[in-house]
Amino acid sequence: MEYGKLYTILLSTVVSEKQSSVNQQIAKYILDNLSHPEEISVKNISANCHVGNATISRFCREIGLQDFFELKDLISDCKYQAEYHEAQDFRTRVRGYRDSIAVGVNMVMDSVKEQEILELCREIHDCKKVAVFGWLKSEAAAWVLQMELAALGKNVYTAISHRQQMEYLKQADEDDLIVILSYRGIYFEYFSDPELHNYMKKPRICFVTGSEEAVPAGADRILRFHSDFSQNSHPYQLLFFCNIISREYARLYRKN
Repeated sequence: MEYGKLYTILLSTVVSEKQSSVNQQIAKYILDNLSHPEEISVKNISANCHVGNATISRFCREIGLQDFFELKDLISDCKYQAEYHEAQDFRTRVRGYRDSIAVGVNMVMDSVKEQEILELCREIHDCKKVAVFGWLKSEAAAWVLQMELAALGKNVYTAISHRQQMEYLKQADEDDLIVILSYRGIYFEYFSDPELHNYMKKPRICFVTGSEEAVPAGADRILRFHSDFSQNSHPYQLLFFCNIISREYARLYRKN
């Protein structure tokens, strides 16, 4: 299951921007009209959100796109279909959802590697500047990891906003450790900046994913888990993986 770049960018904008801000209004208008793409034009956005053409162009750049033409291309390719159980009985459907989650969690349990987890815990502990990022559901796991590490005395940074994550990557240096949570391994596909590969050379990047595909060359450490990529398994696989990290961190560095 993939939400796609457009859903990811727009939803992260809606939840991270101030209520009723210009960017939030534009993002909400586009999301509300994705089923009628012909309604999404500069003229209609301007009229419904009470903004000028320059503001729309600035919105596109601020969410990481080149221009409105790239936005229109993403709208034309935007597809999402939810998975659901076909059984007629409600309890049967619920058990099906539960079983799917359990399958995903068990796949993580059977594939996670102790040495990789311990090495990451030590790196998180020793590094002064640590950030944890993901998109949408993956970011939910990042927030949980942030909270659990904070309770253990280790403060790490995270952000929902696509723009804020992108800016952090641009400004990171050799003292930064960035943990990327990416269910399908496509985190970096949501960036349009052609200089991305240069930004990745400076920080240490740990990539956590269920994908067996190759990841960008800038990743210094890759932690993989097995996944069937079902909608029901996400974000539970990453949540469980992050839970393992925080519990092992606690075991190593628990407060006396």
